[in-house]
Amino acid sequence: MEQNENKIVIIDEEGRERVCEILFTYQNPDTQKNYVVLYPIDELDSDDEEMDLFAYSFVENEDGDGELFTLETDEEYDMINEVIDQFYEDQAAELENEEN
Repeated sequence: MEQNENKIVIIDEEGRERVCEILFTYQNPDTQKNYVVLYPIDELDSDDEEMDLFAYSFVENEDGDGELFTLETDEEYDMINEVIDQFYEDQAAELENEEN
């Protein structure tokens, strides 16, 4: 994982290098395992309404770098999807509060 502030270069499932920005990180309170959710920067200018999101677990090294790991279980996928849904709900509520 190559990181520059909030940007990370990953290799996607098709072997392409993708520059991604960190949407958010999350630590599971039950397992203390860390996760990161990323989105590809090149899709920001796309006309598509939906954007690809990538989710990984990660381990941060002492020097601040880290290593990404694919999600391993259906439970992890379900959990991170719930966290993503909650993130978007929180963002929508914040926008609504700012408009009022």
